[in-house]
Amino acid sequence: MHVQIGQGATTLVWIDSEEAIIVRWADRATVERVRSEARDHGIHEGRGPVAMSGRHGDGGTDAAERARRDDLRLFVEDVADRVPPTDDVTVVGPGVLRGRLERTLRADDRRHGRRRQIHSAAADRLTEQELVARVRTLAGDEPPRRGVAAD
Repeated sequence: MHVQIGQGATTLVWIDSEEAIIVRWADRATVERVRSEARDHGIHEGRGPVAMSGRHGDGGTDAAERARRDDLRLFVEDVADRVPPTDDVTVVGPGVLRGRLERTLRADDRRHGRRRQIHSAAADRLTEQELVARVRTLAGDEPPRRGVAAD
């Protein structure tokens, strides 16, 4: 992962289709959870568009998938809006929303002429404590080691 060398704050975002956890490190951690409003719309886990393609004439399935994609697009835009525009950002998560969020942040930076570091990495579900430890490391602020005597 990337270790920030600059003076600004660092933000780490964990995202999947159900939730985003935004962890910002400026001299301490702040954590914000954002729940996705993306509804199932009748599409069940494990039955993606390919599995449902055999149901010809079912315009409801196509409409449900479009509605879910729209919900997820709005969710990613909402999360991107919550990331401070001056922070270096690392986006982690298990699926495609990680890439979508990264692209959304980069596109917004191009529109506004901003230059910052934006990274993305695949990751399984992480606890809030693990996310805080990771963003602290990314910010270059390692916690003091236990059991080490101060000179």
